[in-house]
Amino acid sequence: MANATSTDAQRRPSNDVTSLNSKIFGATRFYLAFIRFLRDWPSYRYLLETGRFRQLCNFFYTKALLPTGEGSQRWLYGVGLEWLVRKFPVPQPLPRFVEVETTTVCNKKCLICEYNYWPEGEQIKRHMSFEEFKHISDQFPVLRWINLTGEGSSFLNKDYFLMLKHLSRERKTSIWLVDHLADISFERLEKDVLPYVHGIYLSIDGATKKTYESIKVGCNFDSVIMNLKAILAYKRRNKTPFPHISFRYVILNNNLHEMPLLLDLLNSLAKPWEWGGSSSYVEFTGLLYFPEIESYYVEKIPEETIGELLKRRHGIHFMFSHPEEERNPPIERCTAWMEPYIMMPGYVIPCCSVLMSNRRPFLRKYSFGNVFEKSFEDIWNSPGFREFRKIIVDPSCPVPKICVGCRAFRTVDRAKSRGVWDMYEDGKP
Repeated sequence: MANATSTDAQRRPSNDVTSLNSKIFGATRFYLAFIRFLRDWPSYRYLLETGRFRQLCNFFYTKALLPTGEGSQRWLYGVGLEWLVRKFPVPQPLPRFVEVETTTVCNKKCLICEYNYWPEGEQIKRHMSFEEFKHISDQFPVLRWINLTGEGSSFLNKDYFLMLKHLSRERKTSIWLVDHLADISFERLEKDVLPYVHGIYLSIDGATKKTYESIKVGCNFDSVIMNLKAILAYKRRNKTPFPHISFRYVILNNNLHEMPLLLDLLNSLAKPWEWGGSSSYVEFTGLLYFPEIESYYVEKIPEETIGELLKRRHGIHFMFSHPEEERNPPIERCTAWMEPYIMMPGYVIPCCSVLMSNRRPFLRKYSFGNVFEKSFEDIWNSPGFREFRKIIVDPSCPVPKICVGCRAFRTVDRAKSRGVWDMYEDGKP
């Protein structure tokens, strides 16, 4: 399960993390793009040498043109395409990248996950079948990238492995996934996962067994580290840069002290370049909470902790994500809706940034439609979705209700001055 996030409020440490990220990753857009391309060159070369030309194209597409999402570096998208999409939001073609929730079943009790706070009987808890998944993926004629995730534990779904194979073998799609790697043996990982994916984001909220297992209740720290070591051994043995491995660490008041220890742990396991390409880094994520988990919120990352991170990185790239509301770019700059999220069982919402707010009935209500009731193309071109795309990029328009409190873009000021657009009151989908 991906780490906990929310849309009701933005809680981030008050350090100037935006400035820090800039210092870590470089000074200019083009210099950064060049450096990222160099870091990914072994991956391009590997795909060339192994004759995987279609996957090479999709991998390049992921890195250069994907507007957001795991694995993306958007270094060509940001040069001009982003402006073009915002200029002409309504007539955009069907997206070539999508996130699909493949399960809402979990056997863990992670402290900060909304799953454990769902009211009994109110939520839908089940796996997506392969037939259902194929029904969805077939609606995207050109599928360059996909993130298979969910508010559950994906590897508990026996059909999940069929989805990976289908996407890789038949569609040649660039696949990224987010998981804690605690529900799978390495034998299964090596046989049914690693040959098919380009990237794995490991959800890891502690650097020691005691802290990790107190937060990700039900996960076994030793098993996760063993799987991580085995993945590295697999990559070395097969002389492959894939999958790229990144790490997502939610900052809480009971794991704040272990942030530098995580860098020590990773440096003890592998050299920085062995984790993968430009998308391989540690993402320290602020807690985006809902009321039930507010007690874990960290007001501010101590300066000495940031100093220790800088001293101990030894080549490992790290960044802070989800800055506080006032540091986010304005909502009119959003193009994340080009990467829609299909929520179980089939509801289309604009992106993943509206998830983990513990309000799934609201998200189902304000979705743009269900892919099992009509085609994604009809949903994409529906009056509601077209109106959404039109007003979200226009600073003179109200903020779409589903986007209020977005964790990635600033919405409060515009909502106060322009109001909120409710598609049920101001225009039905």
